[in-house]
Amino acid sequence: MINREFTIPQGYKVETGEDPHYARFIVEPFERGYGTTVGNALRRVLLASIPGSAVTAVRFEEAPHEFMAIDGVKEDVSEIVLNIKACKIRLNEPTSIIFKFEKKGAGVVTAADLFANQPIDVFNPDQLIMTAVADTASVTMEVKVDNGYGFVLSEQLEQPHAPLGTIYLDANFSPVSRVNFIIEDARVGQMTDYDRLILDIWTTGAIEPEEALKKAAAILMDHFSIFCDRRVKEALPGDGSSQAPKEPINPELLESINKMELSARAMNCLRAAGVTMIGQLVQFTENDLLKLPNFGRKSLEEIKEKVAELHLSLGMTVPGIPPAVPGSLGPVARDVEDDDDDYEKGDE
Repeated sequence: MINREFTIPQGYKVETGEDPHYARFIVEPFERGYGTTVGNALRRVLLASIPGSAVTAVRFEEAPHEFMAIDGVKEDVSEIVLNIKACKIRLNEPTSIIFKFEKKGAGVVTAADLFANQPIDVFNPDQLIMTAVADTASVTMEVKVDNGYGFVLSEQLEQPHAPLGTIYLDANFSPVSRVNFIIEDARVGQMTDYDRLILDIWTTGAIEPEEALKKAAAILMDHFSIFCDRRVKEALPGDGSSQAPKEPINPELLESINKMELSARAMNCLRAAGVTMIGQLVQFTENDLLKLPNFGRKSLEEIKEKVAELHLSLGMTVPGIPPAVPGSLGPVARDVEDDDDDYEKGDE
């Protein structure tokens, strides 16, 4: 048997080009097969789990629904909505915002005009929004911008008490627009049966490629850490192990929060905060939960009731279960009725 150490990369090389929103990362050497494993995991997280911002709803005073035209405007409402969806933005606020935009008279409206004087960075400012062709044209719209992750269908964003005429948009929150990776042979000494991972990342400009890569790696580490940090351990027969804790962790604490059957709003707030297990949730105090974006009193009372049903409480200390880390996100809850308050408050 050949005794050799397991080979792990000690760093990576970064290559950039003329595009400031692109970078290539070269990592080597990996043991054979590990380049594909790591590359595929990073690609999936980069495309689906990096937080970003998007327009999620609009409302036109001049048009009660999206299948209408506005007098004096070249584009109809559905075209304007598509143009707004194409905007690449970053919201510099922790919670959603709603603002009003007005256009009177002839002229072209771009993304830079739409988001002017708002706490929002625009990375394609020349994106066309609409073209007013008449001096008598008048357009007034309300725009809602949210933070989130991944791709969320408009049906999941709908709120029951939103103002009449609100148009919800399919939202692509991801600030990472494209990711590719390839595997090449790498050499270590005289041996060439190692992997070289070449990872190409393009972003919208809302995040630097290297920062996105670090966030993706952190999300994966957060998910894997439970297997490293978990202290519940059964001693092997005859090994004399004394490392197992005297009081094992309550099995309920290791269950997924899906078991609690929470409302969509509560579930999405918890997942955005990185909460995946009941044992992570009960480490939050009431004040901690109320500080979460879009989390209100109604969700708090719901969670307190569900926690009490499990004979647990908020503010517990749970050794062996790492606390939740914002950014380690799970999927958006679906097919659960959302009875929370209206569109304008964005809270309960």
